[in-house]
Amino acid sequence: MSTWANPLAQPLRIGSRTLRNRMVMTPHLGRLGAGRLPAYLSRRAEAGVAMAILPAGMGVMNMPVYPPDIVAGLEAARGDQDGVPYHPRDERYETKLLAGLGDVFAGFADTVQRHGAVAIGQIHHPGAERSWDSFSPALAPSALRGDEFGTVPHALSGTEIGNLIEGYVGNAGSIAANGFDGVELHASHGYLLNRFISPYYNRRTDEWAAGSTLLVRLLERIRERIGSTPLLGLRLQVSEEIEGGLTPEMSARIACDIAPYLDYLSVSIGNHNGLRNGRPSTPYTSPWLTAHGPAVDGARAIRTALAEAGLERPLLVTGRITTAAFAREILERGDADLIGAARAYIADPDFAAKAISGRGEEIALCIGCNECVRVPLSCPVNPDAGREGFHAGSAPESPKRIVVVGAGPAGATAAAKAAERGHEVILLDREDAVGGTLRRLVASPMLEEWSALVGRLEREVRATGVDFRPGTEANEETLAELAPDKVIWAVGAEPLTAPFPVDAPVLTTSDLLVGRRPPADVPVVVVGGPETHLEPFIAAELLAGEGRRVWLLTERHAHGEDVEPRSLSGLLSRLSKLGVEFVSMTAVTAWSKGVVHTEQVFSGAAGEIPAGAVVTAIGRVANPVPAGDEGEAYVIGDALAPRRITHAVLEGRRFGAMI
Repeated sequence: MSTWANPLAQPLRIGSRTLRNRMVMTPHLGRLGAGRLPAYLSRRAEAGVAMAILPAGMGVMNMPVYPPDIVAGLEAARGDQDGVPYHPRDERYETKLLAGLGDVFAGFADTVQRHGAVAIGQIHHPGAERSWDSFSPALAPSALRGDEFGTVPHALSGTEIGNLIEGYVGNAGSIAANGFDGVELHASHGYLLNRFISPYYNRRTDEWAAGSTLLVRLLERIRERIGSTPLLGLRLQVSEEIEGGLTPEMSARIACDIAPYLDYLSVSIGNHNGLRNGRPSTPYTSPWLTAHGPAVDGARAIRTALAEAGLERPLLVTGRITTAAFAREILERGDADLIGAARAYIADPDFAAKAISGRGEEIALCIGCNECVRVPLSCPVNPDAGREGFHAGSAPESPKRIVVVGAGPAGATAAAKAAERGHEVILLDREDAVGGTLRRLVASPMLEEWSALVGRLEREVRATGVDFRPGTEANEETLAELAPDKVIWAVGAEPLTAPFPVDAPVLTTSDLLVGRRPPADVPVVVVGGPETHLEPFIAAELLAGEGRRVWLLTERHAHGEDVEPRSLSGLLSRLSKLGVEFVSMTAVTAWSKGVVHTEQVFSGAAGEIPAGAVVTAIGRVANPVPAGDEGEAYVIGDALAPRRITHAVLEGRRFGAMI
């Protein structure tokens, strides 16, 4: 049977290039340092990615609105927060700035091309979504506030739009001249070009009013500049999910206007933080709380419109496509021709290879936790992401007997890596399965999708030959009997107890996760205290989801201050719909006779909340580890210091590779 029976494996002709399959890696690498990026790209290209779209828009990221004689210039073509790059109409824009950038980007393109993948350079300008840590102004067609940072942008003049066009054309020419196979323009996610086509964000009445005019002008000029051979694509927003904004029908019309200039069209949905003009919308790096494939319906509508107009173009769709089965289903239904993904390749560099060879069940699934968005680059599913080769670990000259105590994310990962290298590894846990606290967390409705991570830990422990002994208490007698050369303690952490006086038993989030509950039909106060991450939300949902009245208190300025913003919007929406009552800047001073006594953090004003039960969700403290010889015993994960799962897994991999 032909391998093409799997549509993901089928080649596809796009313009002057033939893609070897239907799997595309979309941009996501802006925060990974240039020293690590080539190894990251190479690992994924050699594993079968057909096309890699790389961020290459540095030439317009700081497109100046200042006159040319004000421009300072960046001779080294590197980021400088005080620098104002050469004006697009200054000849040094191309001869110095773009030429310098091209030297860097050419190497990235060559890295993926060497392994048979097509390299596309994507140009994007953040527009109104420029953050405050930049000294360049936020720009937009109209002065409507940005969604993520709340910046009110400068409304571009007609002359400045002309300069913008020159900036894009010069940048595209540099990308093509430096060996890329093509150029992609980004007109989605609330960025500058998205705002130009949006009837909500573009309030202009001149020639640059909302619609496809600017896109058509850019594509015409870029095609003139780069010629007919390099590919030309565009990422288009399928809907803005706001009254008066882009609808799928509008985006379909724009697609028809620009299709004659394109070799392919990429469609996506969402913006930065899951809020559009202060109202809920789909975040473009959708967390685990978002349904899979949020852009697929819009892609289908655009595909239908293009077909009816006789303007068929290869269509790429992206957004929470994490399994081979779902990717294949999209192609089989005819919704798109290409499958775009970013986080799926962070979680598993072999995502494409496994999908096209029919080994989808082996894929290490992205769980949508978005840790990769916050820390460059971090993934609890794949701690090697961005650290390719760092944790290879050579075979030990003298294999040791290593006992790992605790089979949570840190312990299981360390055990598997050490065993893979050739050590004899015994993994002990007092519970009857791998996973530790994570196994209890994924049993909650909020984190059910994270169970894929537990499955990965189980598979690694089995595959590497770790001697896992569940239901075993690691005491002095046990360790003496095993006589290990080294011990790794990964025994996790325990809940912090209520720091205020109480006259009745107080539950913790951990109690809720093992099935303990307050008395029925009583209002509950969940005390978040200074905790800034997920724990208070987990506790509140477990209770409110059972129909209880729940107050959620935090001492911080706002709830979930350290939760990744895209996830935070989804969490707040989820709990609000369950009726959770949010109270911020509030500390609990006592719980007595059914009344929670509170204090406003800044004013000191006293308050009261009638509550029949109290649950604390205030974080954890490391479990004690027996004292031992420092050279023979190690402590990792939450037993060292309570942190995130991504830290525990990375620490486990590091110790397993180097011990």
